[in-house]
Amino acid sequence: MAVDDVARIRRWYVAITRQPGTDITRPDLAGVGVRFVVGPHTFDFVAPTSASSPLLAWLDTRGPSPYAATLIGGRPGVLDPAKTHGARLALA
Repeated sequence: MAVDDVARIRRWYVAITRQPGTDITRPDLAGVGVRFVVGPHTFDFVAPTSASSPLLAWLDTRGPSPYAATLIGGRPGVLDPAKTHGARLALA
């Protein structure tokens, strides 16, 4: 998830999951954030830390929202962004 305020998201998810979350760094996105594991699902909430982050344009266009997802099952590979409304979806 691309977000603009990691601290706010952390507070919400700590209250819901009763877990502290794990700090993460995403050099590929020039961002930092927090990861929560809920059952079999892993959620990364990442905010840009540099003007070179691709998350800036994403947030400007779409606001805080899913930026990418990896789904388990199907034929492995990256799905066509033209067919996913720009979302970066992959099957593993």
